[in-house]
Amino acid sequence: MASYHRVLKVFDRSIQDKSLECDCDIHPWEILINGERWAGKVRLIGFVDVFFLMCYWADARFEKGIIIYKDDEVIRDTLERANVDPSSIKLDVVNSKEMKSDERTPQTLTASKVPPKYFNFNSEPLDYIITSLGHEVGLKTEYPSSSLIKYEIKILKSGNKVMKKRIRRAVTQHSLMDLMHDAIRLGVITHAELTAQLLREFYIGSASDDAMRKYLDTIGSVNQPNIALSNDIP
Repeated sequence: MASYHRVLKVFDRSIQDKSLECDCDIHPWEILINGERWAGKVRLIGFVDVFFLMCYWADARFEKGIIIYKDDEVIRDTLERANVDPSSIKLDVVNSKEMKSDERTPQTLTASKVPPKYFNFNSEPLDYIITSLGHEVGLKTEYPSSSLIKYEIKILKSGNKVMKKRIRRAVTQHSLMDLMHDAIRLGVITHAELTAQLLREFYIGSASDDAMRKYLDTIGSVNQPNIALSNDIP
């Protein structure tokens, strides 16, 4: 039986990657995947743009697993390339109000229409609830379009503050401040990509003047040590 590390390699991922956010066990009774509990150990391996849930036994022997996409641009592209209508898998648009507001805005004031977003994260008093696109994973390099489904992941919040922070970063989309952290400390994305992202969100009104100012101030301080950029949210 292959290890889940080999499965990660199929997706060109490794727990040694700079973009790794979390690599930890979650007790089977602390997580629900589409309303089901997995038998065996459950490993959460989260990266900047995706996270994996791996069911395994001793010596990391892979039993089954899934990948959940966090980047909405990747989700839209995946749905398009697979020719899958999100409504057919009950994947809801989470920014419909923003899209309707954009439709009422003169095109002279907007560079492009607001694209639909499908990734959703809710922090409940006891749980994190994530809804997004995903599919089962294995040692295969290609997967049929029918494997794409909507997943709802419910994770009980850890009582350990350090673990709680790691899990949250692993299963959420990165905010503008997180992207700054990724660009400067990890080198995951370039400053040009981050600037484009920031300007795009600022243009449609989802980024503030303060965020723009903080980013520009940060770029001017790249060579200074101990830059405090993380925005710790419980």
